[in-house]
Amino acid sequence: MHESEFPAVTARWMADTLEIERPTAHRRLEGLQEDGAVERGKLSPRVVIWWIPEKE
Repeated sequence: MHESEFPAVTARWMADTLEIERPTAHRRLEGLQEDGAVERGKLSPRVVIWWIPEKE
């Protein structure tokens, strides 16, 4: 995510960047969300974005 030119990315972007399958990227992102390392939001019913939260 730090390499992205955008403040948020999709699981597809992560998959393409890491050269892994999209479901694998999605599972990794969900695990990071559970740990509080990333946050998630929906742009539409089919588009989910992920970002690193700002530190307080």
